[in-house]
Amino acid sequence: MPVPVLMLALGFAFLLAGCDGVESLLPYDEAVDPPSAESSAMLAAVNALRAEERQCGSERFAPAPPLVWNGRLHSAADAHTDDMASHDHFDHIGTDGSTVGDRVSREGYEWSRVGENIARGQQTIDEVVADWAESAGHCANLMNPSFAEFGAAEQEFYWTQVFGRPR
Repeated sequence: MPVPVLMLALGFAFLLAGCDGVESLLPYDEAVDPPSAESSAMLAAVNALRAEERQCGSERFAPAPPLVWNGRLHSAADAHTDDMASHDHFDHIGTDGSTVGDRVSREGYEWSRVGENIARGQQTIDEVVADWAESAGHCANLMNPSFAEFGAAEQEFYWTQVFGRPR
């Protein structure tokens, strides 16, 4: 290898050694650890619920595989939560007319299936997850084995969970 190419390669390797880690080199939508303790707690609560058989209204669900955190789904959840909190608006349709599919697509998530749970007023993760587990439709999203990835957000006691399966 010529000396200038070798020096360039060594310099690049040195710069990489100073990075925060391999995660910073991965595409944004790769499955990574949640960005905060609250996000980790939400994911853990949802996966604990999915680990057990559950009745959701009239539908019985077998245990479902654990979900993995997805940054793009988190961004979609965060944007919708911010929209709801900023506009005192509580609906699956955003103030701009967007659906969960629109919001997820805006974040660059290429999906084959998406779902969303929203809530308002609960003070803790345990409280909001328990309320969702008692609601047939929300519970069905929580237990749906078709979903593989997950993101969530909370702001001013507005809560959003976004579930997805990539293409």
